[in-house]
Amino acid sequence: MRHLKVNMTYICDRACPNCNRATQHCKASAADNVSLATWQNMLEECGKQGKIWTRITLTGGEPTFHPDFNGFVDAMADYKHKYNPDCIITAYTYHNPKFYYKIEKALKDHPYLDVKDTEKYDPKIHKVATFMAPIDDPKYGPDHFYKGCQTGHLCGLGFDNSGFYFCSIAAGLARIFGLQHLAIKNIKDATRDNLLKQYQPLCSLCGFYHSPRPKGDEEPMSPVWVEGIKAFNEKRLDGFKQKP
Repeated sequence: MRHLKVNMTYICDRACPNCNRATQHCKASAADNVSLATWQNMLEECGKQGKIWTRITLTGGEPTFHPDFNGFVDAMADYKHKYNPDCIITAYTYHNPKFYYKIEKALKDHPYLDVKDTEKYDPKIHKVATFMAPIDDPKYGPDHFYKGCQTGHLCGLGFDNSGFYFCSIAAGLARIFGLQHLAIKNIKDATRDNLLKQYQPLCSLCGFYHSPRPKGDEEPMSPVWVEGIKAFNEKRLDGFKQKP
């Protein structure tokens, strides 16, 4: 409840096969970005309401692909100076050479920025079978009570262009499966009870919940994910065709 991780963009060119934001299978556009104004207003509202973050992290997608990356860092620094000088501000990046100047500027302006190297020098195979939904596993069944996993505990709350979630992976799941109506719009409503209401519909889709292991370079995908990715891409294609 004291850490915040923002999916500031879902755009990434690394195309890691089992990316937990499904950036290879469910391509993003600028419309999926959190706007700088939304980010600034949200942090200011948190400060005014006495919400003290001890760590704020920029992630994605690849954060440096966002056109306002440096503005996001500036807003985090403003929050830190005004509301919690001990707040750790962090950015994850694989250091894309085209946008490394943004990291250099951010570190020059804010030397205390903690830059984490995601080490995605090539598309990276993760150790979790991301696309194996527990809801497709007979072991869990339709009446299983989902109670979250260590991801939310370790990483904190998630935030994207739709609002707050119990973790940042949950935000990515909501984008893919059309569940963004579950987002909590205002930090004052991000109570434990309201966040717990997101568990059942979102944890049931997440491979991290039961952490099945892929074998070698395989990318297993359970039926719910096959249909979810298909529906996502068909919807995006329809939206593209309707544009003037």
